[in-house]
Amino acid sequence: MSDTLNRSDYLVLSTLHELDMTDQFHGMTIAELLEESQNALGTRMTVYRIASKLVKMGYLATGVLDNHANTYYLLEKGRKLFKEDKAE
Repeated sequence: MSDTLNRSDYLVLSTLHELDMTDQFHGMTIAELLEESQNALGTRMTVYRIASKLVKMGYLATGVLDNHANTYYLLEKGRKLFKEDKAE
């Protein structure tokens, strides 16, 4: 697993950031991420792999279940990406 982020990873992180999904009760399911990105992320399995990678890298965590589906939200490491962008 690479420690670098690609465009799809950043799109997931950016979507969660823009919608302020930053705690276990405010997260998005894979289906919601697909809908919000207008399916630009590809298939459900692709988004699942991206989310799993970002969880392992410490950018995301899984939140509460939403009708049997995991939700994902930004951790501090993920939020810092956007703070650094604004500082430049």
